[in-house]
Amino acid sequence: MATVFDVTSPMAMFRKPYTTTSSVSYAFPPPTAVAGLISAISGISNGSDKSGCGAQYWKDLSGTSIAVGIRGKVSWMSQALNMWNVKNPGKNAHIQVKHQFVARPRYRIYVSGGIEDRLDGYLKRGAFVYTPCLGTAYALADLEYVGRFGSASPDGGPLALDTIVPWTDGMTVDVLSSGGAFKERVPLQFDVGRGLVRACSVIYSPAGDGKVVVKERGELDVSLCGEDLVAWFPAW
Repeated sequence: MATVFDVTSPMAMFRKPYTTTSSVSYAFPPPTAVAGLISAISGISNGSDKSGCGAQYWKDLSGTSIAVGIRGKVSWMSQALNMWNVKNPGKNAHIQVKHQFVARPRYRIYVSGGIEDRLDGYLKRGAFVYTPCLGTAYALADLEYVGRFGSASPDGGPLALDTIVPWTDGMTVDVLSSGGAFKERVPLQFDVGRGLVRACSVIYSPAGDGKVVVKERGELDVSLCGEDLVAWFPAW
């Protein structure tokens, strides 16, 4: 089984870790951002009352698999945010820092195993415990429950996938049939202190809502959820 929901917002920002002063965003929520989102909906505390770096929800996510689909053309916008000058407040009280945002994003999130039952209960009722957001606290998110579906493994290939595709051994991508492809390195899993545990490479369509055509799936975990052909990240 897999629980599926859509998430939208006026903006999103998933900061790439190697960007410092000026923040640059991924086009989609990396798995670690999805972990925070589904934990917030399900009411799993991050323990930040005891540690500012706390991410205690990772203990409850063991065995959970996710997939992420981009459900609209990716648009970007840049804004300068007025922030407190913590390094030299006596010189200038504030500094303006450029941020790159995804404008009006819409994503489809697939969750299987682990906390799926708990998450499904909240989504069915249109409820959440902690306020959901897309990357930053001011990017408030709206949720729309799509449903819960059985999953079946498709036969043969090539496969036109509706989600971001984790790169796996033995996989080959038909770039021309996909209309091009972008590749990113994203964090896959953190520990309870927000230290990096695993990272992985992904492929996605430059059109955002386009499909990635895979000729040979290799070790890629693919299943049919409703009408969507989904590529799963390795389970946490």
